[in-house]
Amino acid sequence: MVREPVQAVPSRLVERLGKVRILVVPYLACREAGDEVAFEKPQGEKHSTVWLEREGQIDLLLSCRDLDAHDTGFELLATLAELTRSRLTLDELGRFTRLLEQELEQNIQGEIDDEALEAKQSLLERRRASRPTNLFESYRDVAFTSTLAEYLHGLWHDVQIRVGPNHLPVAALRQRMTLMAELFPPNPGCQVFSEELEKNG
Repeated sequence: MVREPVQAVPSRLVERLGKVRILVVPYLACREAGDEVAFEKPQGEKHSTVWLEREGQIDLLLSCRDLDAHDTGFELLATLAELTRSRLTLDELGRFTRLLEQELEQNIQGEIDDEALEAKQSLLERRRASRPTNLFESYRDVAFTSTLAEYLHGLWHDVQIRVGPNHLPVAALRQRMTLMAELFPPNPGCQVFSEELEKNG
C-alpha cells in the first residue's frame, strides 16, 4: 500500500523534503481537543492524512481503513506534493506560474482535478467582474499540488487521461508533466510518458 508509491517518488523530491516518517494507522479522527489515531471507525469528521513538521523531520500519519490500497497510496503522494509546494525555490515557482499564465492567455478552461478546477473557476469569475483579488496565488498553489500529485501517480503506475471540457487538454497536460519531470526527474526505471507515445511524437 505504501512501498510502491514511495519508490516512485523522485530522489530530488525526497532530498527536498528531508526525513519523512510514515505511520500507517487505521483511522484519523477529528476531535475538539485535536486530531487523534482511532482503532474503530470514528463518528464525525475524519482525515486521510495529518502531519507534524519539526526540525529535521516530518511525521506523516496515513489512514488506511477508509480507502482501498490504491487510493491510500494516492493520498500519500498527494500529501507529499502538498509538502513540496511550500519548499519550492523562487525559480521553480516562477516557472510553474508562467506556465499557468500561458494557459490562461490561451483560454484553457479545464484543470487537472476538481479542486484545481474550482480554484480556477473562482479566479476566472473574479477576473470577469474586474475586481482585483489575490486568487491567482491560491489557484496556483492548488494547481501545483494537484499537478505534482498526478505526476507522481503516473510515475507509480500507468494512469488514464481524463478528457472533456473540465479537464486539461492533452497538450497542456503534457507541458505540465514535462515541467514536473524537469523539476523532479524520474528515478531510473520510471518514465513520464509511455515509450509508444514517445516514438509517435
